[in-house]
Amino acid sequence: MVHCHSREKMLRENSSISSIQNILIFSILVLGSIVGIYLGFKGSYSLIIGAILGLIFLFLTITKPWIAIAAFFILIPLENLYVLEGGFTSTLTKLMGAYLIFIVIISGSLKYLHEVFKNKKVLWILLFGAVGLISVLVSKNTAQSFKFVVTLWLSIVLYVVFIMMIRNTKTLNMATLAILTGAVLSVLSPLVLGFGRVSGYLWQRYGGLWGDQNEFAAILLVLIPISLTLFYISKNRVLKIILAFYSVVLLIGFVLTYSRGGFTAFGVMIILGLFKLVKGQNRTKILAIAIPCLIVAFIAFYYTFADEFITRMETLRVLESPESVRAESSLARRYYYYFELSPKLFIEHPILGVGYRGFQFHNIYNQITHNTFLEVLTGTGLLGFIPFIMILFLTWKELRRVEFIAQNNENQIYLTSYANALELGFLSYLVAGLFISLDIDKMMWLSITLSAVLMNITRIQLLTLNRKPHEQMGSPYQGYVKF
Repeated sequence: MVHCHSREKMLRENSSISSIQNILIFSILVLGSIVGIYLGFKGSYSLIIGAILGLIFLFLTITKPWIAIAAFFILIPLENLYVLEGGFTSTLTKLMGAYLIFIVIISGSLKYLHEVFKNKKVLWILLFGAVGLISVLVSKNTAQSFKFVVTLWLSIVLYVVFIMMIRNTKTLNMATLAILTGAVLSVLSPLVLGFGRVSGYLWQRYGGLWGDQNEFAAILLVLIPISLTLFYISKNRVLKIILAFYSVVLLIGFVLTYSRGGFTAFGVMIILGLFKLVKGQNRTKILAIAIPCLIVAFIAFYYTFADEFITRMETLRVLESPESVRAESSLARRYYYYFELSPKLFIEHPILGVGYRGFQFHNIYNQITHNTFLEVLTGTGLLGFIPFIMILFLTWKELRRVEFIAQNNENQIYLTSYANALELGFLSYLVAGLFISLDIDKMMWLSITLSAVLMNITRIQLLTLNRKPHEQMGSPYQGYVKF
């Protein structure tokens, strides 16, 4: 009787959700018809086409929310292409984020909100966001600091949204393929479509559509191991070819950034990867494949980009002394930020900092610190720095836990491989963060979110596998969210 009651309750909930969706779809069709007739009389045929496409998008995303998630993910590496004049809310990426919240409400995913708070990391995230908000009160430029805090809170909201919406490997895989596609478009578009040009010529250091070469390199550091991993585990021949192409394009795009911090982090990634992945029965096989690939890659790099790369890396020699640092203007500023201004600001404001992202208002160059950890420490003090470090630690811990749990089940090789790849990308991303301010970068918070998503999917699958068939009938975890 209890199981029957649970099943009936679940059916009523699903029926209610379907009714809401049907009403919305019918309303959209009626409204679209009225608007279409009006525009037709006005002769605005281009607007009619846009309206039709918009209606199709609304219909598809309401009935299949994973399409909206994929659309958001594909925009992440393309943000600078879509930035419009105005404030932070004027980007298409953030508009899509707001639309995802709407999808969460009408799709019934809000009933999974309690699962967000099963993960104690969310408490540290909320604490960090609250400290950032309070720190605005001590900022020299309250309006600018508040803008950065709102950007942070939008990332926090999306953290909650994605945990409720991405509840199976199919949706996660589609979202991942979307962001890889966006990154490839970001690499290729400046060459093919002409976007990403400054004063009529291509940048000497390539930044794709993103614009900033160092930040773009950091984004690719996360995506490259994921792309290679999906290529390795994929059994679909067409998908394997696509992922091989994606991996090559992303690697080329990364090399062309000539990012010193990025290349340092990439070296760390390779070392971690060899220690992490080359083990067990397949150790000889993997090494037999990896070593020749590394040799070929080194030869190709030597005969193509080596001269420019070595020239750029040699500038790091000036770090030998403060006197030599002054010979390189960009490094001279960083030396001043790291070892002079940051310690001074922290000593003067150790508890709450100078305001979130307020470092740039305390130096004559009006620049950020170019160091993620110093940015948070000086901006929010110890009250914000400790939660931030805990968030990063718990993210790494989640990935390790997913790897440990999933590797004991041969049916979860996708989750194991994904967690391994994301761990490599995330750790190398943090290394790059020593040279770039990435505290409000979307890839930072997306990595933090994906680790929680992987943990949640793993938990759901374990609960489903461990329940008896008649118990699964009334389980809220059965079948996940149907996208």
